[in-house]
Amino acid sequence: MPKRGDSVIVLLVILILGALIGTVIGEVIATIAPGGMLEKIFSKGINPGLSPPATLDLKVISLSFGFSVKINLSSLLGIALALLIYRRL
Repeated sequence: MPKRGDSVIVLLVILILGALIGTVIGEVIATIAPGGMLEKIFSKGINPGLSPPATLDLKVISLSFGFSVKINLSSLLGIALALLIYRRL
């Protein structure tokens, strides 16, 4: 019988929440120690995504597709913690 938390949707929600919480904690640390080593470690990261967004113009309707993700150390730590929590469900 599968575990209660074996759903892919539950995993994705937990991972996104872990990344969000990790990013918020990293931003708080960055504001507490501005210009310091902690700010460089926790708040700096990479931003992969579509920039500028791709646009499909059909003359009747115009659609824009785009996304951007900010990945830093604190968000990765949040994702790792979320995975540990998911495994315990």
